[in-house]
Order: sequence, then C-alpha cells, then structure tokens
Amino acid sequence: LVKAIQTDTQDAVAAMERSTQGVVEGARLSDNAGTALSEIDRVSRQLAELIEQISASASKEADQASEVASNIQHIFAVTEQTGESTRTTANQVRDLARMADELRQSVARFKIA
Repeated sequence: LVKAIQTDTQDAVAAMERSTQGVVEGARLSDNAGTALSEIDRVSRQLAELIEQISASASKEADQASEVASNIQHIFAVTEQTGESTRTTANQVRDLARMADELRQSVARFKIA
C-alpha cells in the first residue's frame, strides 16, 4: 500500500513537473509573440509615416505639375498673341510700303525741271 502511494505520488510529481514545463514554455512563447507583435506595430507605424510622406510628396508634385501646365497654357496664349501681333504688323508694313510707293509716284509728278 505504501509502495502504491509512493508510486502514485511520484507519478503526480512527474505530471506536475511536465505541467510546469508546459506553462513555462507557454509563457516563453507568449513573450515571443508579444515581442513579435511589438515589432509588427513598430514597423506598421514606420510604414504609415512613409505612406504619409509619399502622399505629401505626390500631392506636392501634382500641384507643381498643375502649375507647369498653367504656365504652358499662358506661354501658348502669349505665343498666339505674339503671332497675331506679328501678322498685324506685317500687314501694316505692307500698307505703309504701298502708301510710300503711292506717295513717291505722286511726288514724281510734281518734279521741277
């Protein structure tokens, strides 16, 4: 009977030791999981900051591209105005040349001999 109690006690102690080892292993795994989750959180925050920076840069570049497009449109409008002014000036120069020729012909009639 004593021997049976000793055997049962030894079995119970061995089971408790195995159980304690399982708890220790579970705690270690839980700590590792906590560390991994902390690292995931840190990396996620870094990624969020990078995404915000990329978004801000993209927005700034879009604004600059819009400004460049506006400047190109302004240059195009000025170029068209310059072309129209050049055509008008050319017509006026032709008209002046024609009028100068007519004036020369008129003055030629009044030459004193």
